Amino acid sequence: MFTGHLDEIFFSIQGEGRDLGRPHVFCRLGGCPLRCVYCDTPRSWKEQKQFELHGCDNTQLVDNPVSADKVVEYLTQLLAVYDLSAAQVCLSLTGGEALQQPEFAAQIASLWPGSVLLETSGSDADAFKEIAHQFDMVSLDWKTRSLMSKQLFAQHQDCLRHAVSEQINTQLKMVLSCDTTELEINEMYDFVAALSAKLPIFLQPLTKVPKSPAPPTSAQMLKWLTIGVQRNLDVRVVPQVHPILEAR
Repeated sequence: MFTGHLDEIFFSIQGEGRDLGRPHVFCRLGGCPLRCVYCDTPRSWKEQKQFELHGCDNTQLVDNPVSADKVVEYLTQLLAVYDLSAAQVCLSLTGGEALQQPEFAAQIASLWPGSVLLETSGSDADAFKEIAHQFDMVSLDWKTRSLMSKQLFAQHQDCLRHAVSEQINTQLKMVLSCDTTELEINEMYDFVAALSAKLPIFLQPLTKVPKSPAPPTSAQMLKWLTIGVQRNLDVRVVPQVHPILEAR
């Protein structure tokens, strides 16, 4: 049984992408090699000695590392508090970055009796290829050069090629700021158009945090959206909803 580090477990509303507004139980893994300037969970960058298990009215601190089967037990117990089962709610494995602990993440997914979403930056294509088949859905964040010091373009391409070739249910998310360039947008559009024009693309305006740039204007978002639609891509603008709802 693999063990790994979590950052937190909680039940909430999915605030992004295709499952927007649906209830998810979230398992946030600890540790991430990236330092996105818009990150709203910087605690998850480093492995912690304990993770937070959030109930409906209390929070427990639980020791890391933890085994995959114990994680499933905690998740099941949390859903039971809400009188829900794994068959009714999607499990979202997020981060941090799950690809930092690929075997651990994959084993949690294999043990979970319901559907599982992998939310990843796609920062390690080799790890992604090893574990992606364990998940029912994948949400891949396409990181732009204007928001990242580390270049991930080739990693994103490899992950998406694998997901399409293996027919893995995949969505692509691209966080955009006022500094995003049309070149960055078109690089992503060019690749998706050549690979699979049916791949759902979510343009997500950045949610401002203290050290991040400003979000894009509505005029910028409409322009970038229009370019994608003109190319017959499945693209839409969907902002983060959980900050608006003040949900975790």
